[in-house]
Amino acid sequence: MRKILLLLPVITMTIAFSTTAHVAERDPVKKAIEARHAVMTLRSWYAGPLFGMAKGDIEYDADWASALANSLKAELDTTDRGMWPDGSDYEAYPDFSGTLPEWWLDTDGAEEAEKTYASAVAQIAESAGGGLNALRSAVGGLGKSCKGCHDSYRAD
Repeated sequence: MRKILLLLPVITMTIAFSTTAHVAERDPVKKAIEARHAVMTLRSWYAGPLFGMAKGDIEYDADWASALANSLKAELDTTDRGMWPDGSDYEAYPDFSGTLPEWWLDTDGAEEAEKTYASAVAQIAESAGGGLNALRSAVGGLGKSCKGCHDSYRAD
C-alpha cells in the first residue's frame, strides 16, 4: 500500500504534465515553471505526512517517516538547472508563476534559503525514523525553511 502511495505523485505529475504540456512545450519558460511546480508538488507530498505525524493527525510510522524524509533528501540530489530562467517570475507570468522577481535580484538570500532548506532536510532525514519526539524536534526546522523561502520569494 505504501509503495502505491509513494507512486501516486509520479502518476499525478504525469497526468499534470500531459494536460499542460501543449502549453509549456511551445514556451520554454513555461516549461521551466511547470518543472518547478512539479518539484514543489513532490516536496509537499513527502513533507505533508511528516508534518501530519508530528502534529498527531497521522499515526507515527518510523519506516514511513524515514522513507518520506529520505525521499526529500534524494530530491535534493536532482538538478534544477534550467528551471529558473530569467523572466520566469510572477510579474512576467502572473497566471503561471508564483516566484517573485526578488529570487533573481537577491541571489545571496536565495542561495541562503536553499542552504537552509538542505540543512533542514538533512536533519529530518537523520531524525524522522528515530521516534516521534525525534521527528517533532526536526520538523520545525523543515517548516521554517519552507516558510522562510515562501515568505521572501513567493507571491501570495
